[in-house]
Order: sequence, then structure tokens, then C-alpha cells
Amino acid sequence: MSTLCYVNGEILSTSKGGIGISDLALQRGYGVFDYARTYNRKLFHFDDNLHRLRLSASKLHLKLPIPDIEITAVAEQLIRESTLNTPSIRLILTGGYSASPFFKDPNFIIIAEELPTYPASVYSLGVKLIKVEYQRELPHVKSINYMNSIRLEPLRREKNAFDILYYSENGVTECPRSNFFIFQGDRLVTPSSHVLHGITREIILKLASDHFPIEVRKIDPGELSTIDEAFITSTSKGIIPVTTIDAHKVGTGLVGDRTRILMRLLNEYTENY
Repeated sequence: MSTLCYVNGEILSTSKGGIGISDLALQRGYGVFDYARTYNRKLFHFDDNLHRLRLSASKLHLKLPIPDIEITAVAEQLIRESTLNTPSIRLILTGGYSASPFFKDPNFIIIAEELPTYPASVYSLGVKLIKVEYQRELPHVKSINYMNSIRLEPLRREKNAFDILYYSENGVTECPRSNFFIFQGDRLVTPSSHVLHGITREIILKLASDHFPIEVRKIDPGELSTIDEAFITSTSKGIIPVTTIDAHKVGTGLVGDRTRILMRLLNEYTENY
């Protein structure tokens, strides 16, 4: 498999791409990224990814060095010229070199990658989440710093869980790489704040609006014992049903009918994209 990347204006093999070791991304974990996928080898809602990337960058006083139209052209070239079955695009904007004035010269990287896949069973049977008390710093920023989720990886494996579900005084918020939704009866509920607003999250809210009443609000951890259904969403995962949280079943412990409706709607939307 041959994959390409773009580093500061140059397109080259990912095996040869790189930046200097004094970059603040390495020295201090300072930088932002975004991640886009394709359907039928076409970039999916890429303008939304670029908008979010620029918002994240602005919060860290970083500036993308090239306009969106050029970023899109580069991403499309990487997809065309890489031998990937289901291409995805990772965009990384680093803090720049520590010897330079802060924020002056960030490194900009675009990488063509194979989209990760998940077993069919996670969609048909649902998955388990475990709650961990934690509030992500600067939640609206898609930071490259995933230290806490990586630190929790041994716990996730020990508990045989698919992912971690964060909660704090701000309520139940999100998973490290996914947004979280619940159904209470026919009401679809998702956290309103202290989360990263995912691209798929916004699509689901629009698709659901013709079928279910929607509440975007704080979710108290105590509510989780009374919910009927739950699911997580992300660019790579789509909708994955959640049937267990900690040691407790969600609803009947089976994938719910309402969640299945949204899974069908998303599949129809992406097939016709």
C-alpha cells in the first residue's frame, strides 16, 4: 500500500514525511488537527472539517498557511495518488518550532490514511462504555493532546469496554473520540456544552429532527440508569449503539429501534452523498 502526505508545500511518501524535533507539538503537545473521511472516494463534508480546524487553530493562536481551496485540492490529490481502499484525510497544524517566536511558523501536514473499520458485531449487538470522571481541557478545540484517553487504555481493556465515557460537574459529556446521545422514550438528547461538536453529530441532529423531538442540554450522570437507548457517533464510526454502561444494561440491553432508525437514515444519507 502506497500512501502520500503533504508537509509545508511538499508532497511525498508518508514514510519520508517529517518535521523537526524542536516543534512544540513534540516538545509541549501544542497543536490541532482534524479528520475527514470519504464516501465513494469523495471527501465528506470537508468544508465543515476545515471550518472546525480553523476555529481550533484560532483558539491556540495558530493560522493555517494556505486557503481552504488549496487544502481541498491537496487532499483530493493525496486520495487520487494513494492506494487506499477507503481513504481518509488527517490535517495537522503544529505549534511550530520552539526557537521561533511563538505561533509564527506552524508546520502544516496533510496525511492520506486508510479509514479504520469496526466489526459488524459492534453495530448489530452494541458496545460497552465505562464512565470516567474527567473534563477535557478546551473542549471545543480538536487538540492533538490525547494523553488522558491513552493513559486510560489499560483500564478500558481491563473492563472489556469499547470506549470511555467522560463525565464531570458539567454532566456526561463525550467519549475521547466520539459524541454521545441518549434516547428517553422518543426524545433524543445530546450534551449541549463542554464537548467537541462533531461533524457526524450535527448530521445526526439534522436527520433526527423530522423523526424525534430533540433536546440539546446537560445530561446528568444519574439519568443514565433510566435511559432507553444510547449511541455514539464519529467520522470513522458513524453510529455505534451503546447497550451497556459500566455494569448496567442500557434499556433492554439490545440495540434499540430508534437507534436503528437513525442508523438507517445515516446510511441512506451517505450512500447518496
